[in-house]
Amino acid sequence: MLATAMFTLVVYNLMVTAATFGLYNAARFKSATQSTSWPPFYASLAVDGDYDPDGTHGHCQHTLQELKPWWMVDLRGQFVVEQIRITNR
Repeated sequence: MLATAMFTLVVYNLMVTAATFGLYNAARFKSATQSTSWPPFYASLAVDGDYDPDGTHGHCQHTLQELKPWWMVDLRGQFVVEQIRITNR
């Protein structure tokens, strides 16, 4: 029998550093989506510019428990990405 695991994706902040702009958060305030939402922790909160890792302060995203949670951001352009920083709880 195959074991099935359920996962929840929680990202408190995502920072994408683009080479063309030096240290620049290319993801900040961009349009973000995710597979599901656990209100009020919507996808846009991961790129709202607040780096507070405390989820009770309202600046993180959270999916429902599911098999393959995902989150994405539209950077609205092409970037040479040197670093992606994800803060998790």
